[in-house]
Amino acid sequence: VPPPPPGLGNVAMVKSFVELCCPGISESPTTDDGVDSAKNRQIERQIFEWKNERQNVVQLLLLGPGESGKSTILKQMKILHRHGYNEQERQQYVNIIHRNIVDCMCAILTAMENMGMPYEDAARVADAESITILKPCSQFATHLTADNGQSVKRLWADRGVQQAYDMRADYQIYDSAQYFFDNIDRITAPNYLPTYEDILCTRLETTQVVETTFQYSTVSFKMYDVGGQRTQRSKWIHCFDDVTAIIFVIALSEYNLRLAEDNETNRMAESTKLFSTICNMSYFKDTSLILFLNKKDIFEKKVQHVPITIAFPEYTGSNNPDECMTYIRDRIIDLNQSQTKGIYPHFTNATNTENIKFVFSAVAEIFLESNLKSAGLV
Repeated sequence: VPPPPPGLGNVAMVKSFVELCCPGISESPTTDDGVDSAKNRQIERQIFEWKNERQNVVQLLLLGPGESGKSTILKQMKILHRHGYNEQERQQYVNIIHRNIVDCMCAILTAMENMGMPYEDAARVADAESITILKPCSQFATHLTADNGQSVKRLWADRGVQQAYDMRADYQIYDSAQYFFDNIDRITAPNYLPTYEDILCTRLETTQVVETTFQYSTVSFKMYDVGGQRTQRSKWIHCFDDVTAIIFVIALSEYNLRLAEDNETNRMAESTKLFSTICNMSYFKDTSLILFLNKKDIFEKKVQHVPITIAFPEYTGSNNPDECMTYIRDRIIDLNQSQTKGIYPHFTNATNTENIKFVFSAVAEIFLESNLKSAGLV
């Protein structure tokens, strides 16, 4: 039975609604006060159940630019709160992982060609051809044989390929490239079954609204993931109704990268602009906003040799990761124009299950406490 429309808060106002939507409750008109009383009590009980159900369901909307880690967080909720992935579901990721590997290696090989970079060993040309020939198929089902895996392994060991990979800020490549290349023997072995870590590292563009429901303590959650690319953001508006809170995801590590959509706009600049727009929308003036500053593991390594002044030229501090992360966090929070709206920031590593478990526990406590207050228990 659908919930009553907003504003229908008493028996008289919802009676017609219930009779239309609940044929089991509705009966033929009667003047019998006893029958009417019984019907009213049943309606009141239904309203009470609706109210409790709506009050106890926390609806979380994941927003943020593409490749910030939103879908990975959704996967973690399945692992942590929905019994994970069964064997059949894990098997479905094999082709996606193989496709990611082909896409990543082809990105490096194309960059080498564009930059005129040679292989250390000329024999790698044949290996490169054996992988690039798979690229047209990568948008569909992709399967790497053990021989393909050896080609990738030899290419990855080549010094020319490594040098091109070190220049990856100049072209588009997935963060998980090194992880998959380092595990190529296992991933292309017969009867390969992806691990949870493999699944968390996969990249598949979200082109529709993906919903997952789960229980945490006494609270039910619904989490929605929507595509972050510019072409997908028109779909966001369809997810705005009845949202309890927004989890906005920004990848810390992308401060020196450009958007895949135009290969010109700085990703951090795009992220902060988008955050400011969502944070200051009048539609969300009463909506809690949780900020996940993601990919901190990649950021902590990168910032040692790539200064954040690329995205924040006014920064005058050191390259200490904690100092840099604190600065970026404060700069983003300062974009909030409301004096009353709270922002709840967290540093995250979406591929680390223990980290997300800890962070989500802190997030969930906000709603657990709110529910207790609503019930008058605190």
